[in-house]
Amino acid sequence: MRTYDTLVRFVKASDRKELMHSLGYHDLRKGEESLNAFLSAGSLKNWLAHGHYDFVHSSESFTKKLASLAGVDPGAIDRIVDKEAERRAILSQLLPPYIFVDTRFRRKNEPIFALAFMEGKRRIALDKETVYDQGLEATLREVGQIIREHYRNTGGKLKLWGKIHEYRYHHLDGRTFRFDTEGHLIEELPRNLDEGGAVLSVGGKEIPPDMLIS
Repeated sequence: MRTYDTLVRFVKASDRKELMHSLGYHDLRKGEESLNAFLSAGSLKNWLAHGHYDFVHSSESFTKKLASLAGVDPGAIDRIVDKEAERRAILSQLLPPYIFVDTRFRRKNEPIFALAFMEGKRRIALDKETVYDQGLEATLREVGQIIREHYRNTGGKLKLWGKIHEYRYHHLDGRTFRFDTEGHLIEELPRNLDEGGAVLSVGGKEIPPDMLIS
């Protein structure tokens, strides 16, 4: 049985009020909220990844205290917590993965505001954690499927940007992969390829494209 399932069973079998006091909660409402959040997390990985903090416990200290009360081997919990902390540290250093939709656009007289507003349409974001966990090979297969669906759903054109010619997938580690419009991998391109793009700024700070798209 997973450690998380063991802890969930312990929580459900315990007297809630006594358990919250044992966990160190004087504000029982706060303790109840944290216990419910733990039970709805689905796994220790999810619970630890969300960085829960309620002014009594962090997700890590909550897990260790709960495990201690449940009689779970503290060494096993330490290994789980340390592994997730290492994973989060690695993820923080990796680049956000995304697919760039290449229409070979060249600006003529289009207003920069309109271009910046539509910039997000040329980028398809992927979930960083999912990409990291599943690895490059599986991600490239997924990217191919996303491209096929995107090309079909857009009819091969992007408003303002024009006809779609190809796609480029930017991986977590800076590697870039070129795909055709049918989702077939063509080649790997130079690392950290900069696609450029139209941006707006307020007070010297750039506005991310996703904030401009409703």
